[in-house]
Amino acid sequence: MSFPRYPKYKPSGVEWLGDVPEHWALPKLKSVATFSGGGTPSRENPAYWNGDIPWVSPKDMKAERIEGAEESITLEGLESSASNLLSPGRLLIVVRSGILKHTIPIAINETAVALNQDMKALSFDATKCVGRFFLRWVQGHNDQLLFAWAKQGATVESIEHSYLAQTVVPLPDIPEQTAIAEFLDWETAKIDGLVAEQRRLIELLKEKRQAVISHAVTKGLNPHASMKPSGIEWLGDVPKHWTVTRLGFLCSKIGSGKTPLGGGEAYLTEGILFIRSQNVYDEGLYLTDVVYVSEATDSEQSWSRVLAGDILLNITGASLGRTCLVPDNFEPANVNQHVCILRLASHASRQFVSMVLKSSGMKAQFDAAQNGAAREGLNFAQISKLALAVPPAAEQAEILKFLETEIAKFDTLTAEAQRAIDLLQERRTALISAAVTGQIDVRQQTHN
Repeated sequence: MSFPRYPKYKPSGVEWLGDVPEHWALPKLKSVATFSGGGTPSRENPAYWNGDIPWVSPKDMKAERIEGAEESITLEGLESSASNLLSPGRLLIVVRSGILKHTIPIAINETAVALNQDMKALSFDATKCVGRFFLRWVQGHNDQLLFAWAKQGATVESIEHSYLAQTVVPLPDIPEQTAIAEFLDWETAKIDGLVAEQRRLIELLKEKRQAVISHAVTKGLNPHASMKPSGIEWLGDVPKHWTVTRLGFLCSKIGSGKTPLGGGEAYLTEGILFIRSQNVYDEGLYLTDVVYVSEATDSEQSWSRVLAGDILLNITGASLGRTCLVPDNFEPANVNQHVCILRLASHASRQFVSMVLKSSGMKAQFDAAQNGAAREGLNFAQISKLALAVPPAAEQAEILKFLETEIAKFDTLTAEAQRAIDLLQERRTALISAAVTGQIDVRQQTHN
């Protein structure tokens, strides 16, 4: 789809913004909006919490519209803190959080809320700026604004208020802002629908991938094989010539590490790779969000060094049960207490056991074995008792060869779906950016 340009343009005075339509104003954000922050009531006073006022923090900023929050406070808690009750229609923005490494979360509250100290609310002069227009403006310039607003030298990613307040925002009149915002609401909703379809496809492929793995590692490839009861509920019948055993009998090591002394302050930008649960997935190690520790810390935690061929298993939290095999020729690494190292004995196939750990039945065992209602995670004794059925070595090799081919098919389809998502999101950002800076004129566009 092509759109017309405006008839005349002028320099914005901001290098990364370039030229804007001649009739648009160029105010600083502080002249069209007022700012308010937030605070946290004392956690030691139960009377301050679990009230009727949603208390919005960065973890709630997952959508463009905020209708509630994970935590809530009472009126007494609100009055005791630095927060204020914000009426609906404010523009909420995260100003301090690790997510600011790559994204500026921004949303409009649909209900009255309070904020924590890592948030700010912008209240716009209704005669000068429409909140929905500014929301799209931030979305369209996420990368540039992350750089322009970053607080230099901060140990945690944060937005410097003075930089935020001094931001030049090109603004047409209110009717034109409204028209642009409505156009973008319509167009982004269509793109978001297409993205959601691709994400559903990825989830379906993941389910089918796990089903293929599960059948192969519990029933084998021969549909006519004689079966026997495994004696294990989740396994059911298994081929008669397979051996039912416990994971502990196949391992020479079951153990994990710990968070270094000093916690996050001990993490470095280079050194010995330190693997955390967010790096461990069934599809493999994800090393885009990594931290490092010093050689001294690695030496102090020598018992939890990771070796090529180890199997890593997440044993706590929402990612419990995610597991992967450490590839050959892997760089030196260590792990924290949320990741368990399974080092197999010489008689066991690490590739086959790694596949078994990805099966749906094994995932069910992980879930059932967690400690109590608090779901504290898996301990080493529980891991050692996990049951599995093991075929002869030659049959293991056949199963692994089959799964290599089948998994490659799923991985190809998943990669294609992810590329489609990436392209759609690039299209979304480009369209928003062009519309909110007047590089295209969408005022006469109809919704079809």
